[in-house]
Amino acid sequence: MADQPLILYHYPFSPYARRLIWYLKIRGIPYCQCLQPPILPRPDLSTHLSLNYRRIPLLAHGGDLYLDTRLILNLLDTLFPPPPLTADQKTITHLLSTLTTATTLFFKAAELLPSSLPVMKDPKFLRDRATFSPAIFAAPRTKEDRALSRAEALLEIQSSVRLLEETILSDGRNWVLGGKEPTRADVEGVWVIHWLLTLPPPHNDNALDPAVINKTRYPKTMAWVNRFDQFINALSEKEGRVIKGGEAAELILKGKKGGDIGVDETDPVVKVQGLKKGDVVEVFPTDTGSAFKDRGRLVGVDEKEVVWENEKGVRVHAPRLGFRVLGVKGRPSL
Repeated sequence: MADQPLILYHYPFSPYARRLIWYLKIRGIPYCQCLQPPILPRPDLSTHLSLNYRRIPLLAHGGDLYLDTRLILNLLDTLFPPPPLTADQKTITHLLSTLTTATTLFFKAAELLPSSLPVMKDPKFLRDRATFSPAIFAAPRTKEDRALSRAEALLEIQSSVRLLEETILSDGRNWVLGGKEPTRADVEGVWVIHWLLTLPPPHNDNALDPAVINKTRYPKTMAWVNRFDQFINALSEKEGRVIKGGEAAELILKGKKGGDIGVDETDPVVKVQGLKKGDVVEVFPTDTGSAFKDRGRLVGVDEKEVVWENEKGVRVHAPRLGFRVLGVKGRPSL
């Protein structure tokens, strides 16, 4: 690993980035970080690496760049295998990941961000997010509509807290999988509610109504979030070394590329479009940031990920779920 560093592109207050940083710190995995602005442009990615994808975080390993925290966490578990898990433990981890990344939970949490937060008063930030998530940041709504949307969002957050309280944490365990320290399962389950509960005062009370979500009603869940926060804060000295965009790009462009997964000819999307290795494809997320599309030559695709190489020679990986793969007709040059 010495000549294949991990480089994390992120900005500090991204809740998705925290998810990765927590796991890197819990596992003691060494990494570098390349800090990015919270809004576009991000020349470290667009200019140096020819990447249009606008979501954060991203992780580079050698000459490969990985998009989306779900794929990145799986990569980390491949490179640095954790202690073996039982089938039940794997199931709990997967289901918590699904709850917090494949449902509307995060978007409901974003609905609860109080307007008093400095970023929510920044016109540049709001304009940027309007191109990213129009339903939350651009849709015209009356004061009454916003109040109702916030109430419905709070109800969904409450439902997820109650789920944890009444199932996984109901037996009083300290951590989700019952061990002596938090694991990926805790990271998967805690990050959304932790985001809202740890906003700086007084914004935290404005995000979650303390009459609805409190330690009297949900003592085990609230204690778990607090315990996790204390554990992570004790690991603060394990932050990765900060490097500049030019240095990060040089390491990636000179890095060794990973193995080839090949093109699965039985894949439904591959079959419908007649895709072959080397074809020019366009890849983009289907939920948020879908207007920012990347193009390159198809390297491999299977049920878990799609891999393409862009004009800079960077090999980019994206998960299949939540991303669209389109063959570009006419095979235009890159």
